[in-house]
Amino acid sequence: MVQRLVLWLALVDGALHLRPAAFAAVPVAAAGLGPGLLTALLAGFSQALGQAFILFVNRVRPLRFGLSLLVEALLFWFGFLVWGLSTWVALRLLGVLLPPAALLEALGLAHAPQLFALLGGLPYLGSPLLSLLSLWTAMAFVAGVVAVTGLAPWAAFASLALGWLLMHALQRTAGQPLVALGRRWLERVAGVPLVHDRRRLAQLLREGEAPRGLR
Repeated sequence: MVQRLVLWLALVDGALHLRPAAFAAVPVAAAGLGPGLLTALLAGFSQALGQAFILFVNRVRPLRFGLSLLVEALLFWFGFLVWGLSTWVALRLLGVLLPPAALLEALGLAHAPQLFALLGGLPYLGSPLLSLLSLWTAMAFVAGVVAVTGLAPWAAFASLALGWLLMHALQRTAGQPLVALGRRWLERVAGVPLVHDRRRLAQLLREGEAPRGLR
């Protein structure tokens, strides 16, 4: 366990410094989560913590609050898997063949900057920090694809962009029921119909109101 933790920390450090060797060296687990997939899951949890004020303003109860954070992290993670597989399809269209698990682990490790996404909840500084983390993560994505495919940076960026387009096309067509299911699942766990609109959130915060729980 300690050796795995040390390995994971070393890989995360390499990803944060955009070292190609870190992405190329990330192992693919025979079963369970590899270091890259674990990084993406923890990044999703960090993002959920950064947006926890939404659950707070919606008056989500403590137990449901924790479960909602976990569900948000899992939804983020599944979204990442869909995008990663879409990128793998895009690479195949470009004539690049590699195991999907290797690409997913590299892209998962590239989420290392998002481990700090919880800082997005800071007042005033949150939005600029999230923008910086997004740019940092985008650079890590390109570095990861370059490391595992040998493509030039511009070609790696093109494959990532094409994968993103494929994912959104899927979400707007066959994936719509799954997206709606994820939202319903989150609200069911939270126990209230969640309000995300900033103006409505501000109104709830001022008035001290909370949506009624789901029955």
